[in-house]
Amino acid sequence: MRVSFFSRVVITPLLLGAWFLWSFAASQIHAQGKNKLPDMSTPQAKMRYIQSIRDSFPALKTSTSYDAEDLSKSVDLYVAKATSLPFRPLVSDEVFARRVYLDLTGVAPDRTVLAKFVADKDKKKRSALIDELLATDAFARKQARYWRSVIFHESPAPRNMVNPQAFEDWLYTEFKKNTPWDLIVAEMIAASPDRVAGRKPQDNGWNQNHGPNNFILANERKPEQIAAESARIFMGISIGCAECHDHPFEDWKREQFHELAAFYAPGKYFMTDQDDLSKKSEMQARFLLGEKPPEYLKGDHRRVAMAGYLMYNPKNYWFARAYVNRVWSELIGDGFYAVDSLGPDKEVQYQFVVNRLSAQFRFKSFDTRWLYSTIMNTDAYQREIATIDKDADLFTAVRPTRLRPYDVAESLTHLFGDIGKTRQEVYTAFDQNPSRPQRDLEGSMQQALLLMNNATLQQKLANSPLLKELKGTKSDEKAIQEAFMTVLARTPTPAETARYISHIKQAGNRNEALEDIVWVLVNSAEFVTRR
Repeated sequence: MRVSFFSRVVITPLLLGAWFLWSFAASQIHAQGKNKLPDMSTPQAKMRYIQSIRDSFPALKTSTSYDAEDLSKSVDLYVAKATSLPFRPLVSDEVFARRVYLDLTGVAPDRTVLAKFVADKDKKKRSALIDELLATDAFARKQARYWRSVIFHESPAPRNMVNPQAFEDWLYTEFKKNTPWDLIVAEMIAASPDRVAGRKPQDNGWNQNHGPNNFILANERKPEQIAAESARIFMGISIGCAECHDHPFEDWKREQFHELAAFYAPGKYFMTDQDDLSKKSEMQARFLLGEKPPEYLKGDHRRVAMAGYLMYNPKNYWFARAYVNRVWSELIGDGFYAVDSLGPDKEVQYQFVVNRLSAQFRFKSFDTRWLYSTIMNTDAYQREIATIDKDADLFTAVRPTRLRPYDVAESLTHLFGDIGKTRQEVYTAFDQNPSRPQRDLEGSMQQALLLMNNATLQQKLANSPLLKELKGTKSDEKAIQEAFMTVLARTPTPAETARYISHIKQAGNRNEALEDIVWVLVNSAEFVTRR
C-alpha cells in the first residue's frame, strides 16, 4: 500500500483548519512591519511566540477526541478487521508486568511487586499500572535517555562543543512535567546557541550547558545538517540525499532541501551550483509543504517560523505521525513505517490506524503519556511474542526486542548495586542506532563477553544481596524460584526447576551452584530482551 504525500489523508478534522496562515507572521510581523520585528534574543521570548502560534492551532481546539481506553479498543477492532491472520494470545499478568516495567522504567519489577500485581483481582489493574508508571521519574529519565541517543548517535560534533548530559537532564525535567512533545521540539528547533566571547568551548563556550541548545550544537550549527536531521527525526523524512542532487528515489528536489536549510542560517543563505562551484544562488526559506515566511525575517525569527510550520501547519501531519510511529515501533517491535521512512510514496501498514492515532495525538495537545497509555492498553501491545518475517503478519504478535544500553545498565545496577565504570562499558557494548528497526538489530560477541567475563560484574554478583539471600534459603526449589523472579521477573518452568535442582545436588558446593544459577540467568538472552 502506498500513500501520497498530499492525498488520501484520513485526518479530515485537521484539514478543516486550512485557514491557518502562520499566525506569527500574519498577526505579528505583518502588523508591526519590517522595522518592528519583536525581540527573539532569548529562549523565553521565542517560546512566548511559539505558544501564541500554538494557541491558534485548530486541531488543539477540537472537541473530537477520545480517551485512551476507547481509542485502544478502536485500534484493536480495526487491526482485527484488516487481517485474517491468527493473533497470538494475550500475555499473562506476570509477563505483562515485566514488559510494561521495562518499557516505562527500564528495569523489571521487584518480585514482591510482581507477586502483588499477579494476585490482584482488579480487572483494570493493567491500565492502572500503566498510568502509575507513566507518572514516575524513571519514565521521564528513560525517555530522556532515548532521545539523547537519537540526537547524538551519529553526531559529528566535537565533544568539547556539546553537553549530552545537560541535554538529557533538560529532557528529563520536561518529561517529568509532562511537557507536550511539540513544545519540547520547538525549544530545540528555535535554539540559536552563540559563541561566548573569551570562553573556551569546554568551559561552556557555546552555552551547551543550556540543554535545548544541544540539538543545534550536535549538528555543528550547520544549516544543512540541522535541516536534514530535523526532517528525519521530527518528520520521519530522510531528505539528506537532496543536499547535493535531486533525491534519487523520492520526489525531493535539491532546491527544496536548501530552502529548508535557509531557516537555520543566521543571515543570508546560498546554494552552490551543482556544475559550477564558483556560482551561488541565494535561497529563501520555504517549508517542505511550500509555506514561505516573509523574506525580511531575521535568523531567530526564521527559526521560530520553522517551529511553527513543523508543528502547527494543519497540512503537516508528518510531525505527529513520526512520533506516533517511533513510539509504536518501540512498544510493539515494528512500526507502521520503518523509522525515518515516512516520506512520499513509502510503504505503510495499517494506514488508518496510524492516521487515527496521529490525529488524536494532535487533539490531545501532543500529550506523550496519553499516547503511551493508548498504545499500551491495546491488545496489540499485550500479545505474546513471535518472530515476524512477513509484513502481513505485523501486529498479530509482539516482536521480541533488545533492551537499550541504558536499560541493560539499569537492570544490572538494580540487581547488583552501583557498577561503576562498567556502566560505560555496557553503554558501548550494547549501543545500537535507536532509529534502526528492531528486526535489523543483532546481539554481538562483545556483549556476551562483557556479561560473562567482566571482573566488576563477577565481584558484584558474588557479593550481591540476592546471592546472600539465596544462600540463606534452605529450600532449593524456593531459592531457584526467587532467583528467577528477581533476575527475569518470572516463575521458572517445572523443567527449569528440575534442571537447576539437579545442578545444585550434583555440585560439590551449594553456594557456588547458586552463584552459577544467577550467573546463567544474567547471561541469558532473556535478561537483555523485552519479551
